[in-house]
Amino acid sequence: MNNIQLNKFQYHPFHLVENSPWPILVSFSLLSLTTGAVMYLQGYPNGGLLLTLGFILTASGMGLWFRDVITEGTYEGHHTNKYKKD
Repeated sequence: MNNIQLNKFQYHPFHLVENSPWPILVSFSLLSLTTGAVMYLQGYPNGGLLLTLGFILTASGMGLWFRDVITEGTYEGHHTNKYKKD
């Protein structure tokens, strides 16, 4: 979608983001990462497993979230120089 088409549908130069599942996934994965780190450092069983699972989920969630941002900017044209502050 180019800028001419964007101006047909929105009357401001800002990009309003769509709903995304990635912030809630990253939030819960950071909670499990923190809980796993505390459990591991205190010597609880399976603390290392929860720590590893939290790290993998956090990295995956961030990767998927960044993928969506890059797609919005590159292919959909939402993050262009027109919208950046000079």
